[in-house]
Amino acid sequence: MDEQISRARRRLAELRAAPPAPEPDARPAEPAVAVSEDERIRVTAAGHRLTGVDLDPRLLRVDADDLAADLTAVINQALDRARPSPPDPQDPQDVPPVDLTAIRAKLDAVLTEGQASMRQMTGAIGDAVAQINERAVMRGGFEPPDFDDLFARTRAALAAAGTAGGAAEGEAWAVDDRLYAKASSSGRVVRLVWEYGLSAADIADGSRAAVNGALARAETEARRSAAPSAEFTENVRAAQDAGLRELGRYVTSLQSLMSDIQPR
Repeated sequence: MDEQISRARRRLAELRAAPPAPEPDARPAEPAVAVSEDERIRVTAAGHRLTGVDLDPRLLRVDADDLAADLTAVINQALDRARPSPPDPQDPQDVPPVDLTAIRAKLDAVLTEGQASMRQMTGAIGDAVAQINERAVMRGGFEPPDFDDLFARTRAALAAAGTAGGAAEGEAWAVDDRLYAKASSSGRVVRLVWEYGLSAADIADGSRAAVNGALARAETEARRSAAPSAEFTENVRAAQDAGLRELGRYVTSLQSLMSDIQPR
């Protein structure tokens, strides 16, 4: 049990110490193209990023809000089409993103296994002490430690750590801060606006730069929020330390009890 908890604790320490790694793609995605119905907006994307935005200058005659909505829709369509396929679970190079909920579930499984093992062990020791008492004089008595309370407090500490939130968002600006984009870590653009007076080329190039920047920031924020918190790490460390102390007292009391056995 202690070794399993130690491995979990080492993994948590590695996750906190290592810089967040980008979420891997199972295999490179082919460039995707999305075009508006009037074919005046053309967007290309690969993976999680835009590679090109083409805008017909005649679209500047359209209401800016309507144009922004149309451009956002085509951008999201291109990003959706270019999104990499899910990782292959058989590929050893495909490493899943950090799942704090899964880590917590594994730790809880360790606790359940350890609790059952400790109950079995203390029961066996109790039976052995009773048999010894029938054939020898033994000072003191056998009082099993309160491991149930220790496990209960450990589970409460894990539950108090909470769970990571949903999708994160990121923002970015381009064209001297005259064009703004907000994107979600789910890989979609949430908002796209720009100041009046920008040319079609500025809007096209600025949209590509701002959207890519917003997507990158959203992904970074999502990884940061999913990483184990300092509170969670310390709770796990405290639980292991308390368990080791309890086991140490347990062993010491048994050694003292067994050393006092005298033949009848």
